[in-house]
Amino acid sequence: MKLARTVSALALATLTGIAMPVAAVAQAQQATPSAENVTGDEIDAFVTAYESVLAIDAEYGAQMAQTTNEAELEGLQEAAQVRKTEAVEATPGIDVDRYVEILAIAQVDAELSARIVDRLER
Repeated sequence: MKLARTVSALALATLTGIAMPVAAVAQAQQATPSAENVTGDEIDAFVTAYESVLAIDAEYGAQMAQTTNEAELEGLQEAAQVRKTEAVEATPGIDVDRYVEILAIAQVDAELSARIVDRLER
C-alpha cells in the first residue's frame, strides 16, 4: 500500500495532463496556498477529472510512442490536449481553471496532495 501511495503521489506531482502555466505555479506558491482552500467536493471532482486525464494520457501515449512522424505526433498531442480539457470540463463540480489551481496547490501543499492521493486510492 505504501508503494501505491508513493506512486500515486509521484503521478500527482508530475501530472502534465493539462498544461499548467508557469505563472499559475508561481502564483500558487506566492499565495502560500493551503489545503483549507479546497473542499472535499472539489477534491472528489478533481480526482474524477484526474482519472479521466490519466486514461486519455494512456490512450494517446501508446499512440505517440508508435509514431516517428513529427507532424503526426503534434496532431496526437493537440488531440489529447483537447480531449483532456473536454474531460475536465465535463466533470461536474470543476472546470479547467479550478483543476489547474488545485493541481498547483497540491504541488506545494503536502496536506492537500495527501488528501488527493487518499481519494485516488479508494
